[in-house]
Parts: sequence; structure tokens; C-alpha cells
Amino acid sequence: GGDREPSPKMQEVKFNYQNITAEVSEKQVKVINKNLFVNTDTFDCIVTVARNGVQIRREKLETNVEPLCEKIYDLPVHPETAPGEYTVTVSFRLKNETVWAAAGHEVAFGQYVYMIKAEKRQSAGPVTVIRGKHNIGVKGENFDVLFSVLDGGLVSYRYAGEEMIKEIPRPNFWRAPVENDQGNQMPKRYAQWKIASMYVSHKDFREDSFCAVLEPEVEERVSEAGVRSVKVTYTYLMPTTPVSECTLAYEVTGEGRVRTTLSYDPVKQLGDMPEFGVIFKLDADYDRVQWYGLGPSETYADRKRGAKLGIYKNLVKDNMAKYIVPQECGAKEEVRYASVTDRRGRGMLFEMDEQSGPMMFSALPYTPHELENAKHPYELPQVHYTVVRAALGQMGIAGDDSWGSRTHPEYLLDADGKMTFTFSFRGI
Repeated sequence: GGDREPSPKMQEVKFNYQNITAEVSEKQVKVINKNLFVNTDTFDCIVTVARNGVQIRREKLETNVEPLCEKIYDLPVHPETAPGEYTVTVSFRLKNETVWAAAGHEVAFGQYVYMIKAEKRQSAGPVTVIRGKHNIGVKGENFDVLFSVLDGGLVSYRYAGEEMIKEIPRPNFWRAPVENDQGNQMPKRYAQWKIASMYVSHKDFREDSFCAVLEPEVEERVSEAGVRSVKVTYTYLMPTTPVSECTLAYEVTGEGRVRTTLSYDPVKQLGDMPEFGVIFKLDADYDRVQWYGLGPSETYADRKRGAKLGIYKNLVKDNMAKYIVPQECGAKEEVRYASVTDRRGRGMLFEMDEQSGPMMFSALPYTPHELENAKHPYELPQVHYTVVRAALGQMGIAGDDSWGSRTHPEYLLDADGKMTFTFSFRGI
């Protein structure tokens, strides 16, 4: 029926085989009817406009495109003027119930997205910085953050008195291989990046002497009102061959937002990686996800044409696909923001940065390594955490066939020049 959520594969297949193509622009839509015998007037054509994911307009458009013909129609909605991101969706739906679907079932759609920029808002109040021998503390209204020199990362983020993170966030370059990856030997070809993700370290293992700690850089931005923000930058080494390094910078502002930037100068011999982002472990109580991005089903670089931009929600456990062999699942592409909360609505909000644009987002009960270690679902460990990954992107999951075809080059991460990914997180 019309209310049923399509499976991830059906979502993509349905779009690629839809018999009507709607090429939507700011003021018009080109309707291409690929049906052999059916006129588009046998379907309801609904035009909706959403602002930042929330529907604000809904109009009907009468279309009359004969089989194997195309026509251009003016949209029954005008371009918006208020600041925000707007999504115009043109949807063709069944007028009457059929033996295979209910009335209102969508048979085809097209989307157009445009942005009207807002003025930059005023920055938050000042923060207090406490520098100890082994820790750097940053305190603001309703929150405090603790950075460790010895442990090499952000060890505590408390919001409204509640500890939000269970482990130090780490750079992550790996995703659990899927069946297509196994067929094209991806785990062997990209194995250096699994090593990098598992053993990334703030200690200099290259030294002959006892491992020296790479101390973070601390930069305070001061105004007349006090310290406006504090930026703490960690350098991490990866035991790849050859050895590589990356930096992870946290900039804390007075509202409790932590602007996070992962940077990497590519080492040519290592090539591209399966994923480029940051991995967090939150308490398993944070089991509810809401995101503004592509959905409703999972999406990947080469599996997202069938998804719509919108606001969606589910449970963390819903993002685990019921595969016989656990593998990468539940990823969400082109995410503007995503929240992971408990039943009271407390938790963390992850937001894209204008500099980096929309991100890949994932919230699962397991790390990529735990997924990969299990050959059957019953081998997965007990759930202790909600594992959040925010990333610049992920390599596509290939699949022209399952016995050798690789991910198409356009769906690989670009590691030809300096790689930078910025996003923000804060308590809610």
C-alpha cells in the first residue's frame, strides 16, 4: 500500500524503473511519459514544497502527456523568498485502488532543491578555559568539555549535567564489507584503512624510545567579552605502510556546540579509503534517530536516486538490516542534521557544516569491526552502545555483479588532494 516503506533495494529499483520521469526546476517541470499505453492524466500529480524538511505547500497539477511523449508545465507554486532550504517534489500517484496497490500509492516522483541563505546569527556567550597538567577543560552555560593530553582526545562532554560520550571519538576510515565487496576483494585491497581505524594513535610509535605523546595544540579566540571559543587540535598517527597521519580539531563555543574538523594529507601509496569521518560511542539509551537528509531507507553514494530529501525518524535497531551475514547497513546520505536521543528527548545533535556540505550519517548498535567479525546475527555482541558515524562520505557498495565488479570510480572518495571534513555536535 501507499504507506508501506520500501525496502532499500526496492526504493532504488522502483525509481530506476519508474515509467514517468519528472525533471523539476525552480518554476517548471518536464514530464516524460515512458508508458507505452497510459496517459499521465490517469494519475494524480501532486506538487509539494517543504522548507527545511517541513511541508508548507501542496497543490495539484493537471497533466496530459500521451504515451512516449513529453511536456513542460509551469509549477502551481511560486519560488519562495524567506531564508531556508526548499524541496519541490512532483509526485504521480494512483487515483484509484488497484489489485496491486492502494489509491494514493506513488508510482513516480522528481525533486528539486534550492537554498535561500540567511544572515549569520550572533555568536554565543564566552567560555571558561581551565588548563591542567594533563587535561584542558572548557566550561560554558549548561555544559563542560574535557580534553585529555595523556589519553589523546575528547574524554568528556557533559550537557545539563549528563555525560554524553562513552569513549573518545576517533577518526574512522572503515565500513563493514558488504557481499559485493567480498566478491571484488575490497577488504584485502583496502586493509590498510582497517588497520588505520583500529590502531590510530596519539602516541609516536615510530620512536625507538618509549612512545612519546603528541600533545594537542590549543588556540583561544578572545574578544572584549572574554574567550569566545577554544580550538583543540590533535595529531594522530596511523600504522599504515607507509605511516600516515591526520588531525582532529575541536572548536568549542559558548552554546555547547563543538565544531569538529578531520583533516588528512593523502599518502599516494595508500589511495582512497572506504570512509572518511569520525566515530562516536554514546549510551545505548540514546536509541532514537531523527534525520533531515535522504530517506526513508538506507542510502549510499551509488544507491540514492530512489530516496527523497526529507525529515525521517526510526530506532537505532531499525537501521540493522536483517542480512544472513552482518555487513554495512543503515547509512544515510546527504544528511543536514541528525539527532540521537533517549525516550525523554535528551541526546546529541549532529549538524553539517556549510564548508563541508551534507554528510553521511550512521547510528547502529555496533562498530564496523563488530559487524565484520560476525558471520551470523547471533554472533553479534550484546548491545552496549549507540555507535554514531559522521563522515564526509563513503565509497559506493558496487554491485554490477557480486563476483568481481568494483565500485565505479565516480563513487569512490577523492583522495587526490587534501581531505577535510567539518561538522558540529552538541547536547540537546
